[in-house]
Amino acid sequence: MTTTTVLRYEKEDVTNVGDDVDNDKKQQHYSIYRNWRVPNIADLPAVPTEAPSTINRNWLKELLQKHDSPSTPVDLRDKALTVAPMVEQSDLPFRLLCRKYGSNLCFTPMIHTRLFQENERYRAKFVCDALPNADRPVIAQLCGPDPHMMLKTAQEIAPYVDGIDLNCGCPQGIARRGLYGAFLLEEEELLLSIVRTLVHHLPNTPISVKVRLLPNTDIEDSLQLYSKLVDCGIAMLTVHGRTRLQTNYRTGPADWSAIRKVVDLLGHKIPILANGMIGSVHDVRECLKVTKADGVMSSEAILEYPCLFMDEQFHLGTRTGPGRLALVQEYMALAKTYPPQEGGQGSGLKSVRMHIHKILHSELQCNPKFRMQCVNADTYEELQECLRELEEQLEHNHNNHVGIEHEGLSWYLRHRRERPVIDNYINGGPVKYKAPEDEEPVPMAGFFGNDDDSGDDDE
Repeated sequence: MTTTTVLRYEKEDVTNVGDDVDNDKKQQHYSIYRNWRVPNIADLPAVPTEAPSTINRNWLKELLQKHDSPSTPVDLRDKALTVAPMVEQSDLPFRLLCRKYGSNLCFTPMIHTRLFQENERYRAKFVCDALPNADRPVIAQLCGPDPHMMLKTAQEIAPYVDGIDLNCGCPQGIARRGLYGAFLLEEEELLLSIVRTLVHHLPNTPISVKVRLLPNTDIEDSLQLYSKLVDCGIAMLTVHGRTRLQTNYRTGPADWSAIRKVVDLLGHKIPILANGMIGSVHDVRECLKVTKADGVMSSEAILEYPCLFMDEQFHLGTRTGPGRLALVQEYMALAKTYPPQEGGQGSGLKSVRMHIHKILHSELQCNPKFRMQCVNADTYEELQECLRELEEQLEHNHNNHVGIEHEGLSWYLRHRRERPVIDNYINGGPVKYKAPEDEEPVPMAGFFGNDDDSGDDDE
């Protein structure tokens, strides 16, 4: 029987807690940053701990075949080419745009389970019962530290999607404060309780988890934790080949070799998706070759170029898909048909501006007038006028714009130029860097209503 007590995570003043405090006590009462109360195991939902029924190893491949995407490259039809869960950015109109250009699996934006249950305005953004048939297959991603809130939200959403995913990948400060995302990986007992609760009460819904590598530790610790998740009954694991310390200017390369170790250990039981450094369909094939994964997930690169899964020449410096301006126009047309703020899982013009910022990042850097026009636009019509003026300007100013065939990635590379390499496992063992407790994502210098790194993960 599941208990009815709702767990409470109340802030405490722990400024006087020193290193001499008993370590077991700290582990019992405080999270890794000791500013949130971690519940006693007695308060967690009571669910069976024995191994659940055997997972159908081929469920993902069968799902992709059921919703076959004609735009997916023929040799990749049985692999998941996935749009990552990204707050305000993997909204319904953007997912539909990516599906047109090769993606065959999408995740919803991260859904905060407490807000979903307590805030009607927030809840209205994530209603899934009216998603169009074109938006399949789709997996809803949830976050939060409360097994009860998690289960209640999952039960309401599960009938309308193809799976439920638990966010254990977000590395941002807000996830640290809320005890979810990548920080939940370091609260093993609580994490496993959440997973067992979902698996036990949703036996007909695939439950997956999106994870990062554990920081400041050997790969074996990550493998042990992932094995426990599989033993709890999850149906899929998405592995981002970086730790939560690898964000912003410390992003560095993703560790595909670590993902391969996960596949070698667990890939015969469940599908494994690889996340990190997926910037072109060439990267997709290289990643699948190295990792032997069942698919890949892209976040930042696909935000800037939604066609990356089908543009075979892009990695050679030649873009064959639509140009940046055309992609923005396509997205805006879809956003008018499926408004992000009305069940489209975004925030209206805010989401539109965010996509403009990503896709037209290169133009924004050298066209401050256009940038300010977009910032001040209050309607779709005003944004359309901005785009028309930008197009006219670019036609008369070739110095600020290259031909469509030579349009490369700009926003995606902002943390990847002359970056320090942080690699936990390839270059001689774990990194000993520890993030300051007050560290926050670096905000963008613009005015688009978000910070520059508001996606779930850095690619």
